Amino acid sequence: MRSTRPTPATLRAEARFLTFAGLILLGIGFPLTIVLAAQALAPGGLSPVLPIAAGLPPIVLGYLACHFASQRMLKAKALEGASGQR
Repeated sequence: MRSTRPTPATLRAEARFLTFAGLILLGIGFPLTIVLAAQALAPGGLSPVLPIAAGLPPIVLGYLACHFASQRMLKAKALEGASGQR
């Protein structure tokens, strides 16, 4: 089986995509959690578990996407440094 090595440009493109996806997920998760928490604190409001149950998955997925984007950028930088020394 033939494998290709990732280029710095490919890794940077993946990092941009992951960053964009992560920011969208964080942009959904944080306001959703705040709105649901405000409704849970209201008299006769929602269950206090609902803000965590609904808001946590997009926040965690957004964080992970941004984390993996950061890792891709570090790998791209390392590949550029290695190719510059040759």
